[in-house]
Amino acid sequence: MKKNITPYLFAAPAFLVLGYFSILPMLQTAYYSTLEYSFFGPHRFIGAANYVRLFTDPHFWATLLNSLLFLSVTPVLMVVSLTLALSVRNLLRGARIVRLMLFLPVVTPVVIAGIVWRWIFTEETGLLNHLLSLASVGPVRWLTEFPTNLVSAMLVTVWRGMGYYMMLFLAGLALVPREVEEAGILDGATPLQQVWHVLLPLLRPTLLFVAVVSSSAAVKVFTEQYILIPGAPLDNKALVSFLYRHAFERFDFGYGSAAGMVLFGMTLLFSYTQVRLMDREQSS
Repeated sequence: MKKNITPYLFAAPAFLVLGYFSILPMLQTAYYSTLEYSFFGPHRFIGAANYVRLFTDPHFWATLLNSLLFLSVTPVLMVVSLTLALSVRNLLRGARIVRLMLFLPVVTPVVIAGIVWRWIFTEETGLLNHLLSLASVGPVRWLTEFPTNLVSAMLVTVWRGMGYYMMLFLAGLALVPREVEEAGILDGATPLQQVWHVLLPLLRPTLLFVAVVSSSAAVKVFTEQYILIPGAPLDNKALVSFLYRHAFERFDFGYGSAAGMVLFGMTLLFSYTQVRLMDREQSS
């Protein structure tokens, strides 16, 4: 039986774009990671030497640890965004306006948002330290000391992402049958018990999706730190900053590509975990 090639013809442009802008650069990066490749000189094949250098570089391990520490934003984002979704869902009036206001940080240019938050975090004249001083706390070195400069980037990440994940949770809550919630109310469940025993089990696919997507994004954090703490030591930043320093400031493309492949492997691991857990969820 002859196969119908029409669907493949329609999908071909998308596959060409994906291959040219995603798959080809990935293969090139893997190739460059095996080279001594500098912007200012010829390149030569050195095999795994870049990876050996990478795994013996203390700055690499420091930035990798910071990337893993940055994963702590995931549970915070999930709790905050789910709480917002539950609150907005139960609003009787003005729900659309509230959703719009909470979603604004998602569409706000990250550079503008970073500059505003840098003013807020400024040690001497920042709004946050001023509010803390009213409670006889501080001043906190939000931008100049570790780990508070890492925490400041985490706070901006939570602020920027909570509206997006709130919308995902609202989509998941829309699929929950009202009859199930009403049955919980008739059984005498408190609002907290209803969330814990009724809504959360039904939201497991959404919770899993949000956890994996936010974790993958946290591992690749860069812009927030680049804007908030540009002058901080490299050991105070995440792995993408390490990659950027070597590839785009020192033009050591081979070494930067090796760091990029490690980052790709970490992201691939999270994606694989997502697929496996989603499959297990659907089969159970």
